[in-house]
Amino acid sequence: MIETSELRLEPMCEDDLGAVIEIERQSFSEPWSVGLFRHELRLPFSRCLVARGDNRAVVGYVCWWLVGDEVHLLNLAVHPQYRRRGIGRALLEVVLESARQAGARLVTLEVHHDNEAAQGLYSAHGFVQTGLRRNYYAPGRHAVVMTRYFPRVEKREASPARRAT
Repeated sequence: MIETSELRLEPMCEDDLGAVIEIERQSFSEPWSVGLFRHELRLPFSRCLVARGDNRAVVGYVCWWLVGDEVHLLNLAVHPQYRRRGIGRALLEVVLESARQAGARLVTLEVHHDNEAAQGLYSAHGFVQTGLRRNYYAPGRHAVVMTRYFPRVEKREASPARRAT
């Protein structure tokens, strides 16, 4: 759990799904179903968090996969009444920190081609456009593929002189 004075981030649970689905429907024209969120909660490589406001209500959420040395950001949304308050940024930063701690070499995501606010958030956090998936969401509704690369930290072997001592 991560907590600030106004925001609390904690693992998503079954009881959160009603609020999550409401945010999902207000945020996306092709929303995920309750069944899809339930499925994500059961996958061993899937991580889902909710953001709670002062009144403990769910105000946002994020789901991502951590597979091998890659992370894929699946879904991030903030309730329309709580946008532009840093909640999306906080959720994204948790994903990036999780990726760093796991030694991931990159994080990928898809974002709707006309969602400039989300693309701006991702760009501000080091993501670059790496592709375009035409008709990904529906005919004429394309996905911009964005990737954030992490520098590789090479482990250095001790020099022969040091190994001999």
